[in-house]
Amino acid sequence: MEIVHLGLKDHKCSQCDYRAATKATLKIHMESVHLGLKNHICSRCDYRAATKARLKLHMESVHLGLKDHKCSQCDYRATTKGSLKIHMESVHLGLKNHKCSQCDYGAATKGRLKMHMESVHLGLKDHKCSQCDYRAATKRRLKLHMESVHLGLKDHKCSQCDYRAATKRRLKLHMESVHLGLKDHECRQCDYRAATKGRLKIHMESVHLGLRNHKCSQCDYRAALKGTLKTHMESVHLGLKDHKCSQCDYRAATKGTLKIHVESVHLGLRNHKCSQCDYQSAHKGNIKQHLESVHLGLRDHKCSQCDYGAATKRRLKLHMESHHGKKS
Repeated sequence: MEIVHLGLKDHKCSQCDYRAATKATLKIHMESVHLGLKNHICSRCDYRAATKARLKLHMESVHLGLKDHKCSQCDYRATTKGSLKIHMESVHLGLKNHKCSQCDYGAATKGRLKMHMESVHLGLKDHKCSQCDYRAATKRRLKLHMESVHLGLKDHKCSQCDYRAATKRRLKLHMESVHLGLKDHECRQCDYRAATKGRLKIHMESVHLGLRNHKCSQCDYRAALKGTLKTHMESVHLGLKDHKCSQCDYRAATKGTLKIHVESVHLGLRNHKCSQCDYQSAHKGNIKQHLESVHLGLRDHKCSQCDYGAATKRRLKLHMESHHGKKS
């Protein structure tokens, strides 16, 4: 009665701030967390548990799909009441009481905070993909990567467009950012806004810090993301442009590029305006190029055969083809 309803946990771990209601529970914690002893092995995968009860939960939830505890506010189902409680507090009540000491990340559980610390701040990603160089901090994330990237499984479909996601969370982010326009993470150096901290971080590193660590093996193109490099390889070097315009014969490598084409060419939408003249563009990147080439006179791409300088590689390529008869 006292242990469950009064929350009495008198047995404290000597190595961390964990507290247990009984010595037996504390012993299990010490052996599994600090000594790494997990003697109960799953017969169907490489999962190991510290107790038979946890192994049973694993078997029921992972291999048998038994999740009997249903959320009253959404379609989430959990294996245990404890997991359902964590879901309610973190998702529906927004309670994330475990704060990171190095950034403003907050987690609903100590376990998730530990994973965040190891993957983000310590760079520990021990689970490696067997088909590419992707590494994950957890088996679950590796499984999601395998299913979405290599097997193409994206079971969560958007109700307003043909977007599909591998997880409910990614679908939620898509709905909020694309259809509701919710982008709460604002860049301090420009007017860019992102739907997630991760995307804001990528923006900061690629745009303001110039970090583009993914290099093309066939040309000098560099990208901030592997996905962007993959798109470059497919569209530029392999000529794959699967997204066709319904109003002309234009083809694009991505839906985003096709959308820009339709808005600028067929709808005449040019929402990005130059601050120094009346030039308008459908794309922020074009405004940046315009400012650098027209107003700042920056032409960093030099012709190897004459003194011509271009603001972009594309314009230099056009110059080479038209003036020097060279095609790349």
